[in-house]
Amino acid sequence: MKNTLRIMTPDDLAQVFAIEQVSHPSPWPMKGLQESLQNHVAYVLEQDGAVIGFAFVQRILDEAHLLDIALAPSHRGKGLGRELLRQLMDEVLVSGVTIWFLEVRVSNVTAISLYQSLGYNELSLRRNYYDGPEGKEDALLMACSTGMG
Repeated sequence: MKNTLRIMTPDDLAQVFAIEQVSHPSPWPMKGLQESLQNHVAYVLEQDGAVIGFAFVQRILDEAHLLDIALAPSHRGKGLGRELLRQLMDEVLVSGVTIWFLEVRVSNVTAISLYQSLGYNELSLRRNYYDGPEGKEDALLMACSTGMG
């Protein structure tokens, strides 16, 4: 089982949409995924020809903002999310990026732990940032300096 990170294409959106729907309390609609594919950097993690994960990143000058990242439920807990983000940060989008930003639900302790292990630090709290079935939820704004450029 070889995992391949590659640029997302419109043909990947059906599989990305399926993963998105089961990954977040308030998933992006297909239109949002389509717009992000057109306007941002998007990658998929593929295993044996199937999309098992993805990430959308916004580049602004020397900053990269992780907009969305998810793995298919059957592939979670195996270090693949770490590998996906690490490859983006250390290999794919390393040129010219000096700092990475992301928001994460305060309740998502698994993701917060992953981000901290990759060098992200908490910058601030964004109150009522996320919508969800239980109402609004705060987000942690986190950042990681790459020290490169």
